[in-house]
Amino acid sequence: MKVRGMNNFICIGKVLKPQALKGEVKISANTRDINSYLSYEHLYLGREHQKYAIEKCRIQDDFVVAKLENVDDANTAEKLRNEDVYIDDSQLAVLPEDEFYIQDLIGLDVFSINGETYLGQVAAVDNFSSADIVTIEKDGKEVLFPFLASVVSGVDVQHKKMFVDVPKFKEVCVDED
Repeated sequence: MKVRGMNNFICIGKVLKPQALKGEVKISANTRDINSYLSYEHLYLGREHQKYAIEKCRIQDDFVVAKLENVDDANTAEKLRNEDVYIDDSQLAVLPEDEFYIQDLIGLDVFSINGETYLGQVAAVDNFSSADIVTIEKDGKEVLFPFLASVVSGVDVQHKKMFVDVPKFKEVCVDED
């Protein structure tokens, strides 16, 4: 069972390049609310999830510009180029009971509305401009479908279940094999 705040890292962006000469980095954010960066006290960078305290942070032209602790010049900032940016999920805002984060869908079992037909397990959720695309796996096969209210009739994160309208699901799903 995944426990919030126990080093469950969520990728929220990528360092693009140094910004100016004093160690700031320009970050491409992949969050719905770029302003959430302004509330974080620290970020984790790279595969090793190196923790950096945020000294200053601002939004500039749809990008985040951050001054990280111990990154005091352009050369040090350059070493962070192309590193993924993470937060620990304890930094996520608490959502209302009927809302959830995309990463909470990973591992859910997908069933028909009545719960009688098992369709697979959520393996991934990818964000595209028009809709989030859910990938489910069953018996080594992958099926993709858009996360739309007309298709997904319910999500029960606590019981690790998602329910779909099977006729609508069949209309929009794509079999990867």
